[in-house]
Amino acid sequence: MNDNANEIESGFQISNLFQAKYGLIWVAFIMIGVFAIASPTFRTPGNLLEILRQSGLLAIMVIGLTWIAATGEIDVSYGDIAAFTGIMTAVFLKAGLPWPLTFLFAICLGSIFGLFSGILVVYFNFPSLIATLAVGSGLAKSIARWVSGGAVVHISNPPGVVYQIVYGTFYGIPILFLITLAIYLICRELQDKTTTGQHLYALGENRQATQEAGISERKILLSLYVLSALLASIAGVLLTAMVASGNPNIGGSYFLDGLTVVFLGAMIIKAGQPNVIGTLIGVIILAILSNGLTLMGEYFFVGNIVKGILLVFGVIVVTLARKRRQVDGRFVVA
Repeated sequence: MNDNANEIESGFQISNLFQAKYGLIWVAFIMIGVFAIASPTFRTPGNLLEILRQSGLLAIMVIGLTWIAATGEIDVSYGDIAAFTGIMTAVFLKAGLPWPLTFLFAICLGSIFGLFSGILVVYFNFPSLIATLAVGSGLAKSIARWVSGGAVVHISNPPGVVYQIVYGTFYGIPILFLITLAIYLICRELQDKTTTGQHLYALGENRQATQEAGISERKILLSLYVLSALLASIAGVLLTAMVASGNPNIGGSYFLDGLTVVFLGAMIIKAGQPNVIGTLIGVIILAILSNGLTLMGEYFFVGNIVKGILLVFGVIVVTLARKRRQVDGRFVVA
């Protein structure tokens, strides 16, 4: 087991927050302080809560991407799958289908794209970038445009339960963020305290060793691609409920954000390894950055430049950390 596992077993200590691997947490606090001084609106309770609410959507969308990246593969279809399920949600509702059936049908249809990606990668040895690009932009986005006629499909406000999930609060905290936090804590337990979690990281470190250890590479990867599409589909349905419309072109706005938070999060908690808690922190950091720059009146491309820099830096850290572990022989397949 690596040092991260030992830390989990021995319990978290406040002093650990001052270690280098938690540096981005302090960056988040510094950003909050700077934006709070620069913009009075930023520090209002309503705006801070909206940051958490917006964080929930992206965080759900990229859980699967986090684990796929940990295996050494990639998935760039999540945004387009979310856009597809958003369109299908709007179309189903306009056809008179109730919300429960709409939710079920939309996420099932969205999950099929993950199955396609997984089959292409696992059984036909497609590079994961090419496979998910073809499935996302080539299939999901194109079908969404075809179904909607390329236009935004508007719906009425969501009913009580859905409205509470999207806009409700519990003791002042957005319910959507609380649900997201619960999902991430469950995923963290699966990632750090199960054999499946160890195998997931083993795939990213040494494929030959995993095969020799009898680990089912195909089963794990196929499951992860389906899971990624499923979670992206759920985020797409929630996004449609939040903005009261489905947009076939909305996926592109999440492309850079998703990759950035996953590789940015790889610099937190685990040394150079994509992980769910790191991703959640990365999502919050990116939400603070986007919100703060907008309130300061900066052009949107300024935020994209910063995101691009963070993404490049995160990829470099992950790549160098992976090479170092392989040279040192520190990773053990259990």
